[in-house]
Amino acid sequence: MQQVELRGDDEHSSMHPLELEEEIRRGRVLGSAEIRYAPWTGTEFARIETIPALAGALDAPAARAAARLAKAPFPWATVLLCVLLLVAFGMQLRLSLQGVDPARVGAIGFEPTLLEAAWWSAWTAPWLHGNVLHLISNLPILAYSCFRVERVLGMTGLPLVLLGASLGAALLIVPFSDLPVVGSSVLAYGAWGAQLGLGIRLGDAIPRGQRSAYGWRSYILFALFLLTGFSVPNVSVLGHVGGYLGGLAVSLWTPAETMAPRTGRALTRLRMLGACLVLLALPAGLARWLASSPTLLCSLDRSAGDPKEGLELSICWRMANHRGTFVGLDAWQPGPSSGSGVFTASHLLRQPDQLDPELLQYDWERRLRGSVTRTEVPALQEGWRAWTFTGQGRRVFEQARVEGTRIYRIGWYAENTVAPPRQAFYEAVLKTVRLSEPAELKIRREAWSKLQDSPQRTFEYGEALQESGHYEEALALFARLETREDGWEWESTRARFRICSTHPRLAACGGPWREDWLKKAMQEDTGIRVPAIQWLVAEGRCPEAQKQAQRLERVPEVDPDELKQALSACDVP
Repeated sequence: MQQVELRGDDEHSSMHPLELEEEIRRGRVLGSAEIRYAPWTGTEFARIETIPALAGALDAPAARAAARLAKAPFPWATVLLCVLLLVAFGMQLRLSLQGVDPARVGAIGFEPTLLEAAWWSAWTAPWLHGNVLHLISNLPILAYSCFRVERVLGMTGLPLVLLGASLGAALLIVPFSDLPVVGSSVLAYGAWGAQLGLGIRLGDAIPRGQRSAYGWRSYILFALFLLTGFSVPNVSVLGHVGGYLGGLAVSLWTPAETMAPRTGRALTRLRMLGACLVLLALPAGLARWLASSPTLLCSLDRSAGDPKEGLELSICWRMANHRGTFVGLDAWQPGPSSGSGVFTASHLLRQPDQLDPELLQYDWERRLRGSVTRTEVPALQEGWRAWTFTGQGRRVFEQARVEGTRIYRIGWYAENTVAPPRQAFYEAVLKTVRLSEPAELKIRREAWSKLQDSPQRTFEYGEALQESGHYEEALALFARLETREDGWEWESTRARFRICSTHPRLAACGGPWREDWLKKAMQEDTGIRVPAIQWLVAEGRCPEAQKQAQRLERVPEVDPDELKQALSACDVP
């Protein structure tokens, strides 16, 4: 069979017509080359693109891509992208001067995407930058890689690759990272991944002089970018990896119109538009789904709180990584730029077993340095009481409980308002709260169990029981020391009077021992007589309380206001 003569680039060769058609389909022979083959061209050479018999081969995807690469069209989409990034940075600077922090509003990560259903974060974050240097270091690499991608996929294919990069970064950052990610490096890595994908997809269809740009040369160019992208602190490695994989995946399957047959361009454009809409909509659906159940990606398996004082709750690993303080209270936040989080605290009370909302409001006004409004709300668990405190640009939910001489406090805080998914997540955390024996109580019990005849250890264990609200056990231990003659009998008796002054109905507070010790006690022993007055008043025995108070009037250590307060229930002027 007659061979086809091929002429191009000062080279002549010949091949079988079927072999030529296959080479054209694979993009190895361009339509600009000339051939001579009697059935097609007669005795003269003619350009392949003018021969009707080879039109189908020239419409093959690889042939179309090879022809486009050979023409080297101007990268209009890449230029537009760079201009838009510069404009976006200018707008970002303007907003920053107005006191707005766009990086926090548009950052990819746990906070906006997972706790506020902020689906737009995946698309806004790549357009934000930390500073001018951040932008300048990203722009050249981004421009080069996008230029290479646009040469193959065209103006409509490049946006699809960039959408894939943003989505790929979001899919890794949201479940596995706690950094708020910003910067066009996500797009740059996506375009870089697409370079490799196009190199794999097209192979020899890429002109010989450009093949290295879609293979090994791109890695040399990105060497410095890789070093900075994986070694600089606070740089999201997962964001870069996700962007790279997203761009790579899209480049391998995207239905680019540059590779479509001439008669199928309109359908291909519709398919690409549909793919863009799907990629755009995915973050919205995923963000809303995750926001409805944020613990799916942030399981509450880390312990927090104040275990030494018997206060524990469960948080997720993100919050464990961002422990800090909120107006002096221990706090845990979802991310480094959070304006909200959960807090815990435990304090000793002057008045045991008394939960005073007024004191809590005063405490928040002192901490927030201004007036706040208090509203009681339903507690998340039985045995607790809860309030919201609003003021000074803050909103605080607090749930409190008193056990003995200690108050336990847990809650969440936010700036002004809090999104419903974020509030639901914080409430899920607070519902895990657990109260257990304080570490001090366990230590004192262990020490006493080893030497139960020691009066000091018995007294210290009794004090620990008293602080934890175990009053009956504490009174029983203190009573064991009343027969001693080394001073511990007086210390234990004073402790018994303190407990019974606030809990007179306890069974161990009955009996004649109070009167016996009042007779023995010295007049200036305020540790016994002042609690005795409070105890008598609580029982309604005001005349006896007044007599005890009169005996203390001449004692200089006694505060007259304290006596007056103790007798106030008896209507004493």
